Amino acid sequence: MVISTLSVWHRALCRHPVRRMAASCGLICAALLHAPTGAQPVPPLYTLEALQARASRESPALATSRAGQLAARAGITTASAYPNPEVSLEPGRLGARRPGAETGASTALALTQPIEMPALRQARLHSATARVDLAAAETVALQSNLNAAIRDAFFNLIKTRAIRQALAEDLVLTEQIRDVIAARVRIGEAPRFDILRADNEVAGMLKHLDATVPRIRQAQIALRQLVSPSLENEFDLAISATDTRILNQADYLALQQAVLERNPAVLLARQTLSGAERQIELERQQVLPRIELRAHHERAPSTHLTRIGAQVVLPLLDRRAGPIAEASARAQRASLALAEHRFDAQAQFDGAWQAYQSALIQVNAIEDGILDRARQVLSVAEAAYRLGERGIIEYLDAQRQFRLVRTELLEARFELQRARTDLERIAGR
Repeated sequence: MVISTLSVWHRALCRHPVRRMAASCGLICAALLHAPTGAQPVPPLYTLEALQARASRESPALATSRAGQLAARAGITTASAYPNPEVSLEPGRLGARRPGAETGASTALALTQPIEMPALRQARLHSATARVDLAAAETVALQSNLNAAIRDAFFNLIKTRAIRQALAEDLVLTEQIRDVIAARVRIGEAPRFDILRADNEVAGMLKHLDATVPRIRQAQIALRQLVSPSLENEFDLAISATDTRILNQADYLALQQAVLERNPAVLLARQTLSGAERQIELERQQVLPRIELRAHHERAPSTHLTRIGAQVVLPLLDRRAGPIAEASARAQRASLALAEHRFDAQAQFDGAWQAYQSALIQVNAIEDGILDRARQVLSVAEAAYRLGERGIIEYLDAQRQFRLVRTELLEARFELQRARTDLERIAGR
């Protein structure tokens, strides 16, 4: 089920105690949610899942990472190749140093074939496979971080648009109140100071409303940069029910379990350790003797000579102690880094969960009472002003307090989604 973006964020905000405000809310919501069909085409509608799926296909960063995987896979082909034979041809001429000795052409042909130890070959393949696994882990980590960044930019754009809609609704009401004040000033029922305050309030509302235009455009550009260069410049967003579902204790346990298995930093550290351990195996296997089979044939004018043998390089002096020690040190450092990343991931997850709970408490507190009380205060202040029992200052203060609480609610909802984004990023979702 897909729910309209602005209706989700403003079901509680589009109800005002003044009937004219309710009517203007309906008109503004209709104008914002339904683009005119004759003037311009309707922008495409994207859900969060659709944007993440498109980024998976079209993101330049992911394309670059996948190209790195292809290069790593090519390393397996390199590691599995057999050593090439070496052939040498040495033509020459046999000269006589004394009378009666044979002279003429003399040619030597040699063939050398290195013989690779099976254990060394297997260790090299393991090392190449580890590089492939590391490249794949880098892509998975990049995908997870990209999904989190897209989710954050998605809800940031929703928040910015919601703020603009709320300001537009406030502007309509403020202009209506200014018109009432202007009529009262003309007939002498209110001082001219009231109209000056009302005009100043309208000017401030217009300033804040105009400032949201570049912020919305900036948020759109940021989201487009994360998703794909081919994403349309103008698009609309829709929220599904799962995007705003409140996480429960079962979700907490599932995410906590995923942290140690799928956290991007832990995953990279684990693959780095695996590659370091396989590099130790490779360095140790290179200590084994190296064998080369050789065949040599030499032809003289009256004779020919054929030799078949082997050459063995014995590791008597150089036991590769230095490279083995270096590989062992890198493996030890990778093991310590893995433990550190596991600890950091768990700590980050606990902090993100506390931030999520804090934001949830704030959202519930504002939605369950604070916003309604601010709305009631505004309604009473407006009615008192219309009856002449309160001045314009009291009414404008009540309206300002209502806007402040409403803005806090929008910010709290955004922080709630940001905390959930951190939880899913840390868990590698």
